[in-house]
Amino acid sequence: MTDFVPLHRAKFDLGSGASIDIEAALGRGRATVVDWVAPDMLSAEIEIDTATVASGAMLPMCWREAGHLFERFQLREDTDYFVDVSLPISADEAVERAKVGPHWPFGDRLAKVFKRDPSRRWKEVAANGRKTTIITGQLRLRSQAGVIDLGVEIGRPLPAEVACRKLKYFKEFKELLHSLAEKVAELLLSLDSPVSLSFDPSGNLAKNDAALHFLMRHIMSSSKLPLAIDEIAAQPHSKLLERREFVRMDEIEEADAELISDGFEPSEIIAGGPLSRIFCGYTPTALPQRHSFETLDTPENRYAKAFLEHCALLSRQLEARMSARGRRASQREAKAWALALDEALQHSMWSGVGPLGHIPANSQALLRKRGYKEILRFDMLLRMSLSLAWRQGAELADGLIGDIRPVNQIYEYWCFFTLREALIGLCSEVDGGNFISLSKDGLRIELAKGRRSECRFQFVSPSGNRIAVSLFYNRRFTRSKHPKSDWSGSYTASFDPDFSIVISPASHPSAKHWLHFDAKYRLERKQAEALFEAEEDVDTTGELAAPEADADADADADADVDADAYEIELARVHKQGDLYKMHTYRDGILGTRGAYVLFPGDAIGGRTRDPSPNLFVRHPSALGGGSEHRVPSVGTFDLAPGGSTSQIGAITELIHAALTMAAHDAPYLEEQANFGPIA
Repeated sequence: MTDFVPLHRAKFDLGSGASIDIEAALGRGRATVVDWVAPDMLSAEIEIDTATVASGAMLPMCWREAGHLFERFQLREDTDYFVDVSLPISADEAVERAKVGPHWPFGDRLAKVFKRDPSRRWKEVAANGRKTTIITGQLRLRSQAGVIDLGVEIGRPLPAEVACRKLKYFKEFKELLHSLAEKVAELLLSLDSPVSLSFDPSGNLAKNDAALHFLMRHIMSSSKLPLAIDEIAAQPHSKLLERREFVRMDEIEEADAELISDGFEPSEIIAGGPLSRIFCGYTPTALPQRHSFETLDTPENRYAKAFLEHCALLSRQLEARMSARGRRASQREAKAWALALDEALQHSMWSGVGPLGHIPANSQALLRKRGYKEILRFDMLLRMSLSLAWRQGAELADGLIGDIRPVNQIYEYWCFFTLREALIGLCSEVDGGNFISLSKDGLRIELAKGRRSECRFQFVSPSGNRIAVSLFYNRRFTRSKHPKSDWSGSYTASFDPDFSIVISPASHPSAKHWLHFDAKYRLERKQAEALFEAEEDVDTTGELAAPEADADADADADADVDADAYEIELARVHKQGDLYKMHTYRDGILGTRGAYVLFPGDAIGGRTRDPSPNLFVRHPSALGGGSEHRVPSVGTFDLAPGGSTSQIGAITELIHAALTMAAHDAPYLEEQANFGPIA
């Protein structure tokens, strides 16, 4: 019962005589004894109707042990709660304090989600000779996953995790963080820049706490540094040393003539003796002998130990700084890292390893041996991270330890890097884009909404034709005020897809073929499949609408069904809004050949045939899935962090088909949805 407790109601002691009682608007509760570790929880009710109130397997309220990254008291987005806040003040004083704003008694960060009841509904009670006022209201959480503080001006904070309704929120959120950090790490280590070979002897690596915390989370994930430590402990690097020592004659089993000829200790001889003929009338009492032994005190192990000690120090610094900023989840996470590293350093292999004198950068063991090469990589990554200027990345990292979990934004960035990797697998990367630039303050990533962030590639077809390819992040397509020769804008309104790929054949420089992608983290598999479900024309009563209904009868019925009709139409439009946007991109942006939704599903995209197709070609012959056209016009692709490699494989196949067809000299024929006949 300690890992997960479904709750309907919970009351917490906030200290200084204040408390908060929060109850979910949905479901029913049954009183229970708080027999799990829940600091400051005074009472609780177990949720009875779990099956009814669950949404995407997420309950409105629960106590969950979901790891150091998440708060244990969990609420849910798009859910309402009744709140009673008890403060050790009189009703008159409460009314006076409430004048600071409608968010009181909470902080101003809850102004948009808390609706306080009028003061006439508050209650003043007397207990133990002290007046207490109960302020009531409603907490209405909307579509924003994150951490909120339910603490009031009197007493201590009460952090609560607001989880989104997605089934795999906790798993996917952590996987997104690790995967995005890994992609940025790979980007750093792949750059051909002098930065990649520089080592800062000052060790000043903590200029940005949030960015450092983000990177340490990647390094300390179970498959990274902890695994490298285990591999080193299992097969540590060692070297064979030789020591010369003098051994008494009666203990020598076999003398080493070479060592004896090199010399022996003159003080260890006596006159006469059995060897006097050999040693000019003297016999040594002890002779030199080689003694070989294996040691772990190597430069490679000194380097590995120093890096572990440095990471432990960084973790303690982060723990202290997160504590000072009131970031409890991040503080717990950093503390767990420090404890894990301290435990790893207690291994017996490190006891005989001395301090680091120099970095053995040219050591083959450090460059090739498992465990050691990963530690070198992590060290370079930490050092190089200071040279990577990505303002949005720093803000993103700060958001992870702040009040908001920017899940949508993280997924969007992750999708961009994933598409970039797909293009790298198909093309060669070329200079000229502004995605990465070298500035005075080091390497800079220009990845921000509203900016023209571009990665450039070149594709060479089997026939030798060359294609210029660019990947854009959040490129804006606007209507030009003057005639243009290239197909690169809109002919009506402005559009800004999340990601856009432009394909420009060298044989037709003015021809541009665009593929657009939008990342939709909150889209579930059932919702994605529902986008393509056929809908019958029905009226709001559920029966088929008469083709020629009486006008007067319709007018009489309008008053009864208008509200329901509006709700039904609103739900229908909301359900298919993502698909409608893809059609808008396909039609509104000049030169667009396809527009697709990316969402974290668990299946494989790219299906153009029954059953349940999710890609469609704008051509009559494609109805039913029998078309020969290879570049679908609209559709969806499953793309989940930690998902099957076949997911990105399906997207790569689509891009490859578009590149291959654009490489042919035949012009694109819009109404045939193809690039002309292929010889």
